[in-house]
Amino acid sequence: MKRRDAVLERAPAAIDGPELEAKLDRMRSELSTAMAGGILCTQEGALRWLTGVRNQIIDIAPSDASPVQALVLCRAGATEIVFVSSRIEMPRIRDQLPDVFAGLPGVSVSFATALPPLAADILVPGSPAWTEVTGRIVRPLVGGLAGNQYAKLSWLASAATAVLAQTAREIEPGMNGAEVRARTLGNLLSHDIDCNLLLVALRGQEAHLHPLWDARYRIEKDCWVKLVTAARLADMILSATVMVKFGAKASADQLASYHALQEGAVEYADCYRAGAAEAGIYTELGKRFEALEKKHRIAGFAASAYAHHTGGPTSPIGNRDFLVEKDGTRRMFPWMQFAVNPLETRFLTKVEIQGIVQPDGPPHMLDISRFTPAGLLDFRTVTSANGTKATIAEILQR
Repeated sequence: MKRRDAVLERAPAAIDGPELEAKLDRMRSELSTAMAGGILCTQEGALRWLTGVRNQIIDIAPSDASPVQALVLCRAGATEIVFVSSRIEMPRIRDQLPDVFAGLPGVSVSFATALPPLAADILVPGSPAWTEVTGRIVRPLVGGLAGNQYAKLSWLASAATAVLAQTAREIEPGMNGAEVRARTLGNLLSHDIDCNLLLVALRGQEAHLHPLWDARYRIEKDCWVKLVTAARLADMILSATVMVKFGAKASADQLASYHALQEGAVEYADCYRAGAAEAGIYTELGKRFEALEKKHRIAGFAASAYAHHTGGPTSPIGNRDFLVEKDGTRRMFPWMQFAVNPLETRFLTKVEIQGIVQPDGPPHMLDISRFTPAGLLDFRTVTSANGTKATIAEILQR
């Protein structure tokens, strides 16, 4: 079958009116619950959540301090937003941000180069209340599966996967890590897809759990390549991985381990349900991989459950808000996003999937296949014993 190149649909708006109104309503509600009159938003991811606009000048984590701060004051039925930054940033933010909030009733926007005096009921960084309320505001998916936030995330899931597959078809033996990174990043940016993480594993980096691009490593005629990205569209973040095999086809043994890993990822994702406790999820992960070891008769497969980090919730303020821990006490809640990326220990292949906790029942798993035509990359649909269904990338054979 002749390969066809990926064709992406037009991306959703970075932020739209209903999304912004719903976000401000959530913010007002959470501040009221906390008996606060306002909050100072400082994280780059929180600023993107509020505005849909990228502000960072250098590469930073979504939870790190942005060059722009937003003081949001909610009093007497009105919302006042003061954007605070240096004079160097002012021409840009005065140009970009007023249009985002234009026409919203009861919302005013102003700009300052220094914070005004803050009342005692304003939540500021450094306090436990600020951390908790910021999370309650920003982390749940606004609008559920019908809102623009989900439209962005859904688009990004298929777009990032298609771009990685396209890149995997374009790279060639002899290319080094810098060249592969440049090709991957260029392909993402050509579709206006931002990213704050790009990992490239070439020959010699198979055992690197977080492989960093390096010109010392190259694609060889017969080797494994791993392409990983945390792609971003406005406030949304999507983790994606594509495994590539150059030269000899993946063996039956390798495919068996990879397919068992696919099933393990979906069994693990199935644990992300409303109210589920972190420690319970951690323990259940091991039990489900043990069951798959018995099912597939792959000795030692159960160790793959904890070979890589356990993954966990993600949001606009975190590629992972936290990693699920053995003694963790946090609970999953409706409309929380999460991403899991286990690695199997026999051949070091990796699977990555992302989903959304639902109010009831199994999580909703993102479809990553919409923009990938037949012949570019194949997919396998896997269903867990308890009903979670996910479409997962197969190994791309070169």
